[in-house]
Amino acid sequence: MEILMELHRRRPHLFWIAFILVGGILGIWASQNGWGLRILIVPLGSGALLVVSLIMVLGALAGLASTLRPAPIVLDETGLRLRAEGINQLVPWASIDALILEPRHGASDNSSGPRLLLVPSADADLGTVAEYQNKVDGRPSIILLPIDSLRASQDQVVQALATYAGQRFINGASDSAVETESSASAT
Repeated sequence: MEILMELHRRRPHLFWIAFILVGGILGIWASQNGWGLRILIVPLGSGALLVVSLIMVLGALAGLASTLRPAPIVLDETGLRLRAEGINQLVPWASIDALILEPRHGASDNSSGPRLLLVPSADADLGTVAEYQNKVDGRPSIILLPIDSLRASQDQVVQALATYAGQRFINGASDSAVETESSASAT
């Protein structure tokens, strides 16, 4: 029996999706029954209400569809099953030089958590080019996803990567956490 670890994306808040969906449906009904949309004192009419309501319904349906997406990364003894960054295939461990957990720094980043990078081997054909120069060891890499976009905690992800990837896994985030703690205690 093959043991594997699936790294799923975080689920959106279903309460808000349901709230927006119901609001959109009620808006469509209201626009068909003579209600109109007003912004402050400017009446925009029932057509504008219909358009806004349709956008709400489509957004809620897109949120629901995102809950049904398969796991972007599945780890097992044979390799990684990737559904991220243009890669939709099983990548054997022989095609992977390294999996790097890289810390993110800078104001341009939307999240403060580390991200998972894949360094393909020289002969690997993943269907995409490794264009990103990682900050841990400088090799060309592919950014797979930010760790904080996953349901699993960072510690669980690190443990799974260390278990399955073995020596291929480089935890660059732990080094930066130690540097940050030591610099904070020095001040």
